Amino acid sequence: MSNNIIATLPNFTSGPAGVIMRGKSGKDLKIEYKADKPPVVIKERLVESKQDGTVFFRKAGETVKTSAELIKEGKLPSKEPPIKPKEKDKVK
Repeated sequence: MSNNIIATLPNFTSGPAGVIMRGKSGKDLKIEYKADKPPVVIKERLVESKQDGTVFFRKAGETVKTSAELIKEGKLPSKEPPIKPKEKDKVK
């Protein structure tokens, strides 16, 4: 089992398939990835947690939570995009 890590990416870089977007820090994107599939380049590591949701590294002042922490709290690990009703399904 690999750890969940939240880090920032440098400008004009993209993460590998399977990363979860966790917001922005100024102009830098915050992403979450598994330690066994890291992106090629990261700018700064912000949070690292084990699969059971226990955090063993957190940068001072960082509030973003990893998927393992959210699952431990009984929340969805990532936000799903809202489903928009189709034109024919709208109630008139």
